[in-house]
Amino acid sequence: MRFRRALCVYNPVAGDGSGSDQIRQVQNELLREVDEVRIAATRFPHHAAELARMAVEEGFDLLAVQGGDGTVNDLVQGLAGHDSPMLLVLPGGTANVLAHEVGLPFDPITVVRRLPGLVPRRILLGLVEFDGGQRRHFLLMCGAGLDAAIAARTPTRLKHRLGVGAFWLKGAEQVLRQFPVLQEAGTNGPSGTPGPSSLVIVSRSRAYGGGLVLTPRANLLSDRFEVASFQGTGRMSYVGYLLAGMFDLTGWWPGIRHRRRARARIEPVGREPVQIQVDGEVAGVLPANISLGPRAVRILLPGGYGAAPQTLEVDRCRQAAGAA
Repeated sequence: MRFRRALCVYNPVAGDGSGSDQIRQVQNELLREVDEVRIAATRFPHHAAELARMAVEEGFDLLAVQGGDGTVNDLVQGLAGHDSPMLLVLPGGTANVLAHEVGLPFDPITVVRRLPGLVPRRILLGLVEFDGGQRRHFLLMCGAGLDAAIAARTPTRLKHRLGVGAFWLKGAEQVLRQFPVLQEAGTNGPSGTPGPSSLVIVSRSRAYGGGLVLTPRANLLSDRFEVASFQGTGRMSYVGYLLAGMFDLTGWWPGIRHRRRARARIEPVGREPVQIQVDGEVAGVLPANISLGPRAVRILLPGGYGAAPQTLEVDRCRQAAGAA
């Protein structure tokens, strides 16, 4: 697939801050497959959304983004509902959950070199709507409760210094605090099913930050979310949850409830405010309604994404052998 015009957006402070050093090499590699390549740095919060809208208006057919999941999420706000430009993700952030999920290489240059083999996919977007009228789309997931509280307490400078370790550090501090309490509306009914939780994740992605798998049946190509409610509010419960996430055991672990649905409403229990994050960035406080579609974006993904996990792993091994 040959592209005519590309805008390459990069976040100069994402990850370890090396994006500015790589961007010219990215541009040169893109020029092997694209007739014209312009580059643009994000300068302030949500600037990426403005750049995405500009790319739509000016007729670019490829929008490459070098940054983390938060930068990709910002771009999605400007792309939502448009089939063009097509989105190419060049991992350059702290966690790079999207890259983990779909099997993209973590080196931006390698991704560009594999551009001819990537496949365009139409991905439905999730939408969080707050009772106050604010709304935000998301590509991967939203999480309410404990993980949003951790994200809110993790400063950017610490992420630059420690990478994913910053979230683990702040997570260890968070478990010494009072746990948030929330519930998915409708789960505390006459059936007697426990409703209150300390964490609810509404996800399209198996992968989660820190190498965890918390929603094992989620998939970006599905027409449903996987909703996982973590019902423990004690420190020892979360030791078990973390072990389950590390070894992909959350599908049957006691205290974790999984459901598949296209919409959900999450509410706080009590008067304490409970935060919600989208694609790793804090977006607001509960209550909120979460739905899937109808807006979508077109993203270039490895052809093996969406296959059975065993098949996808074989494909990754073949790619690694070929690169060697």
